[in-house]
Amino acid sequence: MSIRLKTGLAGVALAALLMACTPAEDPETNDGDTAATSSDPAMAAGPSGMPAGPDTPYSAAEQQMHLAMSRANGADPSETFALKMIEHHRGGMAISEVLMQQNPDPELRQMAEKTMTMQRQEIAELEQWVAEHRSGAAAQAPGTGQPTG
Repeated sequence: MSIRLKTGLAGVALAALLMACTPAEDPETNDGDTAATSSDPAMAAGPSGMPAGPDTPYSAAEQQMHLAMSRANGADPSETFALKMIEHHRGGMAISEVLMQQNPDPELRQMAEKTMTMQRQEIAELEQWVAEHRSGAAAQAPGTGQPTG
């Protein structure tokens, strides 16, 4: 497979993953409740409250990722970002695991394995940052922004 094709496939996979993380809105009505107004059964609200889309082998992993991301909230915007990205990366790993179970294509399996390795590393880095961020915040005196002691 050529590098151009591999790059294209990786771009499509990334775009699909990012689109899966963004709720669909109708800019005309902008009421944020597209699932309730849609007559398409495939767009009925899923367990996370987001439009469900067509059922695929990845649906359960996507829904779990959306739910986990919606619940990942930290003490400040930086911590919230890190916690949400941890859940996003876990979702990427879950989707890759589905591919590994269902797709015999060796090149795609290799890409999924690489994705899982990279996601594990990024999760570890983000978890370390969160732990350090929280311990640094705990060392600050309440309301002063100054270290205690």
